[in-house]
Amino acid sequence: MTAPTGRRWRRALLACLISALLIAALTSQLDPAAALDRLRAADGGPIWAALGFSALMFVCRALRYRLITTRSALPDVAAATAVQVAANRLAPLRLGELSLPWLLHRASGEPPVPIVVHLLLIRLVELWVVLVAAGLAAGLWFAGRDAGVSPVAAGLALAGLSLSLLAFRRLVRLGVALGRRLVAATPLRRVAALPKIFDQLDGAVHDAARLDRRRRLALFGLTVAVMALNYAVFGALLLALGFDLDPRQVVVGVTASQIAGALPVLSVGSLGTHETGWAAGFVWVGMALPDAVLSGLFTQAVTLGFAVLFALPAGLRVYFGGSTGGS
Repeated sequence: MTAPTGRRWRRALLACLISALLIAALTSQLDPAAALDRLRAADGGPIWAALGFSALMFVCRALRYRLITTRSALPDVAAATAVQVAANRLAPLRLGELSLPWLLHRASGEPPVPIVVHLLLIRLVELWVVLVAAGLAAGLWFAGRDAGVSPVAAGLALAGLSLSLLAFRRLVRLGVALGRRLVAATPLRRVAALPKIFDQLDGAVHDAARLDRRRRLALFGLTVAVMALNYAVFGALLLALGFDLDPRQVVVGVTASQIAGALPVLSVGSLGTHETGWAAGFVWVGMALPDAVLSGLFTQAVTLGFAVLFALPAGLRVYFGGSTGGS
């Protein structure tokens, strides 16, 4: 076993260990008998509704990713989207994100670097949307009560993210310039591929035709739709377990899980981080800890099942080959 391969195996084992420890710590808060009783009494109707919302969310995601491509047909984008969603749920450190540009390049010759740049933009837009939604929901829910969070700090965080979105291209250009200087001043200058990557990043940032005003508006609208459907999925799954919560509680709790799941923690995808953020968010808005833990584990399992369900036929398409290019 070579040294790089050995390091990869060690990181994979460490990720499994961290996810297992997080889940074990959470499940220790459960009464097994009470948890099994609630799971047995789960209502199948809302679960089917959640599956329908998930299908609509998948369609919106595929249409959104289609906006950032120039060569890929929609079926190839849809297949890559389904595989990426499942990979994000299982790969450590959000590395599943990189499956999208790789799959699109494999299917239709889509240049991967511009896709990576625009994926970063999409994630920033998503974060902005969920923070605005959660801020409004928390403000309405905690009106007249102590939320335990400084409104000034929350406002500054949102303002900083908003400025990052407005100055996105400038920030990427600055990062590329700093990267070039760092490479020139270190032994990394011997890596022949780095100048080409920096050139591709520069080209992606200046690629105005890929995301004109119409496409940017469509991207924002589809992102809002994706996040709204995501809240609907989790709200339906909570209802399946018998938790009829206020929509404001759902938005705050789900947002906490999304932020925790998006952190670059060395875990198996969002296993452990989703449940931890979920429990913290829902306890914050008044849910009992055992109920928050059980619902977090349940929503993780069901939505992972949905992701695999969509990814299986997509994986077959990817394996046996899609279109050969063009849109």
